Amino acid sequence: MTHVIPFGQRSNHSAQPESPAWSPLTRIAFRFTFTYLALSVWFWIFEFADKSTALVARPYQALWRPFAQWAAWHVFHWSGPVEPNFVCDTRYLYALLACFLAASALIAAVWSVWDRKQGSYLELDRWMRTLLRYSLAYLLLHYGMDKVFLLQFPAPGLARLTERFGDYSPSSLMWAFIGSSLTYTVFGGVAEVLAALLLLFRRTSTFGALIGFAVMFNVTVMDFSYDVAVKMFCLNILLMASYLILPDVGRLLNFFILNRATEPAALPKMLGGRLDRPLGRLIKVAIILFLLVPLTVRDWKNYRSTGAGAPLTPLYGLYEVKDFTLDGVEHPPLLTDNVRWRYVILEEPHMVTLRKMDDSTSTYRMNLDPAQHSISVDAAGETVDKSVLVLTSDGTDRFALKGTWGGVPVAAELKRIDRSNFMLVNRGFHWINERPFVR
Repeated sequence: MTHVIPFGQRSNHSAQPESPAWSPLTRIAFRFTFTYLALSVWFWIFEFADKSTALVARPYQALWRPFAQWAAWHVFHWSGPVEPNFVCDTRYLYALLACFLAASALIAAVWSVWDRKQGSYLELDRWMRTLLRYSLAYLLLHYGMDKVFLLQFPAPGLARLTERFGDYSPSSLMWAFIGSSLTYTVFGGVAEVLAALLLLFRRTSTFGALIGFAVMFNVTVMDFSYDVAVKMFCLNILLMASYLILPDVGRLLNFFILNRATEPAALPKMLGGRLDRPLGRLIKVAIILFLLVPLTVRDWKNYRSTGAGAPLTPLYGLYEVKDFTLDGVEHPPLLTDNVRWRYVILEEPHMVTLRKMDDSTSTYRMNLDPAQHSISVDAAGETVDKSVLVLTSDGTDRFALKGTWGGVPVAAELKRIDRSNFMLVNRGFHWINERPFVR
């Protein structure tokens, strides 16, 4: 198995003064892969980076934007605007990745002619592996922390719980079923954070890359299966992890599959070991803290301000409309009525959602006056006179809603529905099930 992965092998032989020359095909493959990773990894990092790296990120993104748009219009013949949207699978992203691939092929060709006498690129490979370790750790930390703090997959909200199952998009369904289990959400996040932490150290980098590959392979399959719009990002994450794992494939196959003894991996020191000196270790600690602390603080603040740990709005609740009168006309609860309200949902601060009898929904910005229990809503696009609704209670779960809506008098009798009444919320976990509970 010593020649399964011809470049970047990690064995005691790689520490010898003279390493065997790579084959021509291996050198070409390395040049192309190295160039593509060197071009693309910065794009992914800058997309997730904060304002502290904006001075570097913006010029890099601006450099490639004209090429991506030219390729989209003249190579793929796509019409209309082609603009980036984070790491979503937009036409812009496909065009950009195509530019990276084309540039990598061109650079690899020129490189192969110019440097055809070079036998191997062990030192360059070590630097790329170092860049990928920290880059992949950074990206996995983003993924993992967002799950640990319940930001990426929040529990299904009140509006979600009142939607018809068949109206869910595949990606919304995935978000709902993952978010409905706090344990599974946090477990996935912890696995990604663990992989990231292991990648920060050379001795555990292969283990971290294996965990990261396994976790992200599952994420990639789910993204493709449920049409989540970050497929290309996940594939590139797998490419980074694969690059880190490849040098150890022979040793892993010997140990896990072929039941053979394997040598320990050699860990050549960067810059002749100068990074192991006190100053080098201090720099490493500073880098690790730079990766961990700002991200953790940011996600904790988001958890407390807008996430699961945020305080609820004073009138928080799901209100079922029992009686509804609009402009003096009473509307019975008919499913064909596209005017009558079915639910009033007060879930997010400064937002109110109305679900009508035909299951259509409308969400409006609002200003809440907790003391008066009044809601000022821009319901019909008014710029001067807002729609004002006053919510009063008799001390039970019954409420009265009165006011104006788009300049028209409105009155409704409401009943608050406890979120725990939904089976998806109250079923919980059971050690013992005498029979499968599928409902």
